[in-house]
Amino acid sequence: MPTFPFVSILVLALAAPAVAHISSGRTGNGFIGYPIAMYNPTCAYACRDTVTSWTLNCTDSEDMSGHDMSDMAGMDMGSSSPSPECFATNDPFLQTLAWCISTHCTDEDIATLETYWQLNVAGRQAVQPLPKDSYQRALLKVTTPPTSVLDADAVLNEVSLVDEDAYAANLGGEYGFEDMEITHERYGLTLLISGAIIPIAFSFFRLLPLPASFTSKFYAYLIDPPLFGRYRAVPVLGLAMVPTRGQGLFIAYIIIINIVLSSVGYRSVTPNSWFASVPDEIAAYIANRVGVLSFANVPLLVLYSSRNNALLWLTNWSHTTFLLVHRWVAIICMLQAALHSAMYLQSYLVLGGDAYKEESQLAYWYWGIIATLSLVLLMPLSILWLRKRLYEVFLAAHIALAVLALVGCYLHIYYRFEHQWGYETWIYVAFAIWGFDRLLARPVRLAANGVKRAHVSVIDGDYLRIDIPGLDSTGHVYLYFPTLTWRVWENHPFSVLAGAHRLATGMNAGIASEGDDLAKGSTHAQDDAGNKTGESIYRSDSPESSSAGITGAAIPATTVLVRRCSGLTALLTKHAGSPAGIPVLVESSYGEKMTILPDTSTHPSAAYPNLLCIAGGVGVTALLPMLDGAGSLLQRAGTTTMYWNTRSEALVAAVESIVHVEKKGDDEARETRWGMARVTVSVGERFNLRAVLEKEIRGAVGGTTVAVCGPPGMADEVRCIVAGLGRNGAVVRLVEESFSW
Repeated sequence: MPTFPFVSILVLALAAPAVAHISSGRTGNGFIGYPIAMYNPTCAYACRDTVTSWTLNCTDSEDMSGHDMSDMAGMDMGSSSPSPECFATNDPFLQTLAWCISTHCTDEDIATLETYWQLNVAGRQAVQPLPKDSYQRALLKVTTPPTSVLDADAVLNEVSLVDEDAYAANLGGEYGFEDMEITHERYGLTLLISGAIIPIAFSFFRLLPLPASFTSKFYAYLIDPPLFGRYRAVPVLGLAMVPTRGQGLFIAYIIIINIVLSSVGYRSVTPNSWFASVPDEIAAYIANRVGVLSFANVPLLVLYSSRNNALLWLTNWSHTTFLLVHRWVAIICMLQAALHSAMYLQSYLVLGGDAYKEESQLAYWYWGIIATLSLVLLMPLSILWLRKRLYEVFLAAHIALAVLALVGCYLHIYYRFEHQWGYETWIYVAFAIWGFDRLLARPVRLAANGVKRAHVSVIDGDYLRIDIPGLDSTGHVYLYFPTLTWRVWENHPFSVLAGAHRLATGMNAGIASEGDDLAKGSTHAQDDAGNKTGESIYRSDSPESSSAGITGAAIPATTVLVRRCSGLTALLTKHAGSPAGIPVLVESSYGEKMTILPDTSTHPSAAYPNLLCIAGGVGVTALLPMLDGAGSLLQRAGTTTMYWNTRSEALVAAVESIVHVEKKGDDEARETRWGMARVTVSVGERFNLRAVLEKEIRGAVGGTTVAVCGPPGMADEVRCIVAGLGRNGAVVRLVEESFSW
């Protein structure tokens, strides 16, 4: 069999028009090697490829050349070939093939050889004729063993031996290629499985009974600080945020494993009829490897981005962390797809304009381009600046391009191979994850809450209040306002970090900050005991309970205060004061209670009896639930303290209207009691955070949980100070309630 340079192999492998070079065949389920077999037994396939090098004497084919080069990754590489009927009925072909198999497949059992014979002698199509003789019958018809090899340009009219050099080259090409394809799929599965298992495994480490002093130092050195510099929440150049060291370790693993799996495990087989040289062979394997790994990354990046993410149920990692990793995986996936496309594109450009022009008109080719370009465009259209300032544009473009990329990947495979080799399975997994989240879980959550009415009122020039009666929610919620815009699918995230209890007067309350339509919210409540017993910080006689047309009936409700900005808030303002309210759909609840692992980071424990909350502006909302229940035995053994810095007296008044307040002093920095929690409020003047943290942590008996929520600069400062104290021996742990997403 003749050999071909790498570029020629690629052209023959991918080129059309259409039928000759578009591979079709029997549907395979799974992946190559798991359990799809390309050439099993390889010796039999090598025999057939060698025997088909002769011309066959059949009357149903214009070109009687039996030459049918082995499928390259399932790619039919032959030019004009005899029909399946010719292969199935031609006696010299069947007998020569049977003799070759009998002399070269001595280690294979008869059942395996008969199965191969029935399925593959006529070809690999889903529907084709059976050979007229079984393998054993065809072999019995060889009454006189062949002793010579027929000339290569002769017509195969008698039983012949095969050229052993050609057989060995075919055997090497098929064995080597299938071995590499199995390796590609194995590495892809390694990538996918490890990307899902590692977060779960590391989440269980927190359940180990380790000393608090060791845990504090471990987090202070390896988990909590920014990966580099002093900023994590503050964007770098306004484009992206620096991960923490803990997040950076996992991101580093994702990057390294992709580089390693793209670079190792390549093996060359000689002799090899498929490639002219070892560099050509390895180049082909690299092009296919990065293509498979790009596909393997697709389910991961969809999984990490999903709200209804199984990893959120099985780990204590936040959705913010998974979204951060999602962006890094997307970059890697895009680069691998671009490299795969570039290598195949280069092969056609080397051959000249006509080859490229012909190939680029094929459906599989342009769908591959569409998929790759969609992944590329997702990168600049997802930068932080655009997400924050043009949220609606980002959301629509992101969904459209993501779906287009998935569809493009699937059609790229389908139009090239149909469903023979399982490459599309990666896309099936991604679609399953995407469909479960968007087509099942989200609608179920929406349906569980039904259509609610949101009552909007103006607080002052900076804030709006939105009351949603009849809604119990915890963690995070997403709100849809279908009558505000024609984009009825748009939804906006709210953080709801308090437990939804029943208020004696019927209204829960909270505060939200909406920057570019990204809001923070909370639901709070108390029982009849109020704060007299220390069970709740919330007032049972709160005047908030009768606002927005809601009486003092004992019903659950959620209230958010939203900073007035552009976008959604501009539309909401127009409906302020309407007694009927506006329709709202609520997708809830998400957050802490989604995980099956007990999350004790925000609750007092024997090792961490003290709670110190640092709030900035509306960040106080996310921390209020931590103060609730301050009368528990463990928290009574320690201290519960909050420092709140804000520029708005109206915000202070709104919060204090729903909590039980005992004031001491009325200056700008005043100490109050919210239930059993000691609260220091500063209006218009920033705290010296280092002095506050050192005073509270070093003077505490037992470990301290520091919870921070506020502007990015403040959160980063607290993070660095707490990590420094931990490295210097303080028993402390950090909990950041972030506005980022």
